[in-house]
Amino acid sequence: MRASEYKAAVAVTGLSTADIEKLFEVDQATHQALASGDLEVPPAVALGLLLMLVTSTNAKSARILVAANAPPYRSEAA
Repeated sequence: MRASEYKAAVAVTGLSTADIEKLFEVDQATHQALASGDLEVPPAVALGLLLMLVTSTNAKSARILVAANAPPYRSEAA
């Protein structure tokens, strides 16, 4: 996935920078580097974005799906 395709996919899916950080576990600098072409888009990120596009999964739905699959919270005291 080229940087221009990455930016387009992010825009079409409606993902914010915060969404990108949470969904793909990257920081803001990495997101910007992917969008500018300074870093190559990892295949898993490209696949995730493409799947969101072909299944019409919006940002809100993606956040819900990721939260549902997150491991349960464990406190340090436990």
